[in-house]
Amino acid sequence: MNDDICIGTVVSDSETPTFEIVRIKLKANQDVRPGTLLRIPTFRNQTQTEIVGRIRSAYEHNPNESAQDVNVRESLGLSANYPKEEDSTTIYRQIEVELIEEIFRDENGKTDIRSPQTLPNSGAQVFLANDEEIVASLGLAKDEKEGLNIGKTVGGKETKILLKREAIQRHLFICGTTGSGKSYSLKVIAEELHKQGLPIIFIDTQDEYSSFVEKLGGKVLTPGKDFSIRISSLTDRELLDLVPTDSELHKNIIAASFLELQDEIRDGRRTKFVLQDLLDRMADLGPRLTNNASSVALAIRRTEVLRRDDIFGEGFKRTDWRKLITPCLAVKCKHLNSRKLQTVATALLREFQNLRLMTDKENPDGYIPPYVMVVDEAHLFVPQSETSPCKQIIREGVRIGRHHGICFILLTQSPVDIDKSVIRQCNTRLVFALEPDQLDAIRGVKADASEEMLRALPKQPRGTCLLSGTYETVKHTIPVAIRQLSEDLKGTDGGSTPNIFAEIDTRWSKKED
Repeated sequence: MNDDICIGTVVSDSETPTFEIVRIKLKANQDVRPGTLLRIPTFRNQTQTEIVGRIRSAYEHNPNESAQDVNVRESLGLSANYPKEEDSTTIYRQIEVELIEEIFRDENGKTDIRSPQTLPNSGAQVFLANDEEIVASLGLAKDEKEGLNIGKTVGGKETKILLKREAIQRHLFICGTTGSGKSYSLKVIAEELHKQGLPIIFIDTQDEYSSFVEKLGGKVLTPGKDFSIRISSLTDRELLDLVPTDSELHKNIIAASFLELQDEIRDGRRTKFVLQDLLDRMADLGPRLTNNASSVALAIRRTEVLRRDDIFGEGFKRTDWRKLITPCLAVKCKHLNSRKLQTVATALLREFQNLRLMTDKENPDGYIPPYVMVVDEAHLFVPQSETSPCKQIIREGVRIGRHHGICFILLTQSPVDIDKSVIRQCNTRLVFALEPDQLDAIRGVKADASEEMLRALPKQPRGTCLLSGTYETVKHTIPVAIRQLSEDLKGTDGGSTPNIFAEIDTRWSKKED
């Protein structure tokens, strides 16, 4: 449909038009979709403004298809015999539209936008909103160099969705069932961020992003194989959770030694410490805390168990991380059990945050540049109803991050299990198809998405989502079809569901017992 063709007319009834809602009688054979943006030219006091509305629902009025009429035809074996919509005086379709913005010219002739303050005229013609009106109403970027091209509008005028680059500083939240397109959308966003030169770090729990990162020219590192983490990147409580002891005396010796070393880092007397430093400090401090030499020795032996864990070691130098995260980095965690995964993610998140916040004469802007941290399976790291080692550091990151160039993208297929305060801090949200109970979990942060839009989500094609946000990011919720990845990045679908039946046919069905 061309956006300069009238698609309908504003009608008047006992309830509309109002400043919030209008109803529109569609012209015959004009089709629209939920979430489509329309414009209604409105005249008041010799001045024209454009009211922009979003389709919420629709129905067809056809008195020939009442239950009684259908029953009569079926009973008598008759076929329907009445004029089509374009020839009928009683058959019509009507849509309900919520008004979201008003585009007008101020006293200086400058085009501006505000919430609707002019009552639409009954009988006014209605058109599809054009690119300029859609961009202004949603608060999108106008220039692809200044925005992130993630896809296009669904229905009506196909308009590129260019998120403002600054939206990433207010964090993104992506949710949807397995196979709905959330991981693919992340790659599209990451491709756009890569074009802008912003380093991206993936905490990759399912090995979905390794080949993608390599094609972008980034690095893939496996904890315990390619690098280790320092225990100085943990807190005393996190360390105690790893040491197999229930003795309060042992815990006191470990914690006191650990905190003493941490104080030395804060005072600038050291930049790091590793497991051996802690064991040496326990041997020195322990006798001052207790006269029981055997308890000190046992506390040391208990802590030495961590030597068996290949994830602990010397770590990287501060300046090494700067090179490793540029242009992007995947931390491959699929082989880690739950405890190790939590420990590695917590240590890395804290170390990156500290490197960004830490400054000195040689590094006045921090040891690493602004970065984007991607956390997949986010419900594992910031669960709603329980604590986890990562929960506090991610909570803190999304709270203070935009002031320090620390950006988060959180993904989950289970928003019901993720901490709601964290979701609320993510000001841009991409919601793909979800089960009803999962949809209920995001109703408190659904922005201005209508119930009709939410209910329609599971029926949308794969790769279609509701894009919503706050006034600073995306002013109004809109259905979006995520664009395709660039040709050189296609085929990077690590972590996709394997074809088990093909494997049975080709490898196992002919094997002998």
